[in-house]
Amino acid sequence: MTLYRARYLVPITREPIEDGALVARGGKIVAYGSAKDMAAAHPRAAVVDFGDDSLLLPALVNAHTHLELTHFPDWFRQQGETEKSGDFIDWILQVIRVKRAISQERLGASLRDGIRSCLEAGTGAVGDVLSWLPGREFFRNAPLFGRLYLETLGLDPGRNRQMLKVLGRVSDECLAGRLRLGLAPHSPYNLSSQYLEDIFEYARRHRLPLTTHVAESPAEVRFLQDSSGPIAERLYPFVGWEDMLPPPSKHRPIPYLSARGGLVADNLLVHGVHVEPADCAAIARAGASVVLCPRSNQRLGVGLAAVAEYVAAGVNLALGTDSLASNESLSLWDELAFARQAFGDALSPRDLLAMATCNGARALGLGAEMGSFAPRLGAHFQVLHMETIPAPGELFDYLVAPGRTEDVKALFLAGRDVHFALDSGHEVC
Repeated sequence: MTLYRARYLVPITREPIEDGALVARGGKIVAYGSAKDMAAAHPRAAVVDFGDDSLLLPALVNAHTHLELTHFPDWFRQQGETEKSGDFIDWILQVIRVKRAISQERLGASLRDGIRSCLEAGTGAVGDVLSWLPGREFFRNAPLFGRLYLETLGLDPGRNRQMLKVLGRVSDECLAGRLRLGLAPHSPYNLSSQYLEDIFEYARRHRLPLTTHVAESPAEVRFLQDSSGPIAERLYPFVGWEDMLPPPSKHRPIPYLSARGGLVADNLLVHGVHVEPADCAAIARAGASVVLCPRSNQRLGVGLAAVAEYVAAGVNLALGTDSLASNESLSLWDELAFARQAFGDALSPRDLLAMATCNGARALGLGAEMGSFAPRLGAHFQVLHMETIPAPGELFDYLVAPGRTEDVKALFLAGRDVHFALDSGHEVC
């Protein structure tokens, strides 16, 4: 049994504790509270005191990312691509061009570095979308928790049937290390209506978690409604789908998803920028969660989610970095700082921290494992070094200010010091 003491302990779901301590045994939390009370209740516990400049809080949950694209900025430059001031579709075409030229060996190195980057920034769980199925092997020995969603897309019926069989065989493995496998039908605009229905039905029958990019851009909204716009005019011809345009559905993204059986609690919706109040209400009724990726949305020029409408409807909101194809870092601390500025008073600092911890854990089906502090939850926490010591009432503002990534000095997952393993040169994936 070990007692971990810090200047501040921040459970997220309860008020911060000054001179706090957390007691853990066998990778699980036994108790937490004031250091004095914990020491009195557990006199035989070994003591790890992080010092009076330290802060202890739950590991972060990056609910949406694509770790296989961690080296994308390097690939982009090496292939002679140039930054363009184009739109969302220009960016998609660029990603396709770059990714087509990447070997499996380079994808593996990229994925490995992505896992490491998350751990270094205090992230203990991810919702990772993986298009390269052999990449799941890199998670088998990784300390990360979460969900590993196997990505699929396509319009050809024969190929789709074959791909669903492949995904079914792989998903029967159930786990990749500490991550549960699920399915990721990429987006309503790049899967046929029938394939979407088949995937959602397969996931329902086999109780597999899902995630779907939805309502990310105006181009998606237009395409789903009337099969026109830049997706029809530029994306479909680029990938050889110009003869497979679907008929207009006359539905916006959320109703379109719902009509095909995809608006369910086990489908983690990503982005959700272009939604209406009725969409938010429908998402809440379904019990689905939404992952916001504001830095990615801003960089791609697709707008920002209407968080006030989500909050009013009671939707569980999580936070994700997306990939380094559309972001500058995989640090959720950086995402929090940006979100604080982007969303203003629509979300309080405490709301934002909940999105990055307990809400994210709930979104990934990990609410009974992590995201806050409570007896029997896993001993998953990080330690921050504070250059300046905020007053107790200023803690939440301090935590969503820029610069917190550099303050992370330790990450414990299931009671194990992951940063020590990283610093010692041990393989973590």
